[in-house]
This record gives sequence, structure tokens and C-alpha cells, in this order.
Amino acid sequence: MQYRKSIEVTTLYNEYKYYIHHDRDIVKLKQKVAAIIREKSFVPMMNDLKWLQLQHAVSSLSFAPAYQFRCITDTEQTEFLYLKTIPNHEGDWSNYYHEGMPPLFSIEWIKVRPQLRKHQGRLIADAIMDETHAFVAILNNLSIPYTEDNHIFTIFGYKSI
Repeated sequence: MQYRKSIEVTTLYNEYKYYIHHDRDIVKLKQKVAAIIREKSFVPMMNDLKWLQLQHAVSSLSFAPAYQFRCITDTEQTEFLYLKTIPNHEGDWSNYYHEGMPPLFSIEWIKVRPQLRKHQGRLIADAIMDETHAFVAILNNLSIPYTEDNHIFTIFGYKSI
């Protein structure tokens, strides 16, 4: 089973690397991100492989948790209101070339709420699906550093020192 997971992550990694090396706009973005990282003295906390392992592991959950992210290149302050309540939709954990997450090397942080509100009707309370324990297990198994506040997990791609 572990061998199969390794092959799947390797395939995902090779696909990702192909796209980030063969798209001129992405190559320019990577240079811009590198310059910002140097300028702001950011320290990398994650790398592409760790992000891909996380994406792959999230697919084992009963739903793909909603998330909010900030990219290194974002110039406006990011409002963090979106995950304050339990989301009623899932997140798209695919890569940017499948219209999912941004290029992984550009993520400053991602906030994840591994809970999902399912509407059951007007007279019945919404069902709450909770994958918090499974999500924590994934983060710990992959040795991904995170902070947690009220079921919202923050994973840093980069941190300032």
C-alpha cells in the first residue's frame, strides 16, 4: 500500500514539475516569488514535494476540506473571514493547471477547516462532517508544521524571520 502511494505521489510530482518548467508565465512567476522571498527574508517551511504529499493525502478524506490561501505575490491584506463558520462546500485540492490551488511554490500560507456542513432540508438541522482528527493525522504523518485555532489549521509555505 505504501509503495502504491509513493508511485502516485511520484506521478503527481513529475506532472507538476513538467508544468512549472514548460510554462513561461510560471517560470517568470517563480523568479518573482524568489525575489520577494529574498527581499522579505522569508524562510521556506514547505516544498513542492510536501505540498504534493499533502494534496494526495487529503484525497483519502471523506471530503476535500475548504481552504483559504495567501500567495507570496499578494499585495493586499488578506481578509480572513471565510472559514470562521463551517463551510458548506468542499475545496479544490488539485493543482493550478487543473484550476485548483495556485502554483505550490507561491503559497505563503493556507488555512484549512476540515469540517463540512451538509444541508439536509428546511426542517432538519444541517449535518456536520468532521475530518479534524484525520487531517491532524495526515499533517503529523507527513511532518508538516501547522498551527490550529478553533478547527482552522494554518500551514505556512513561508514564514518571515
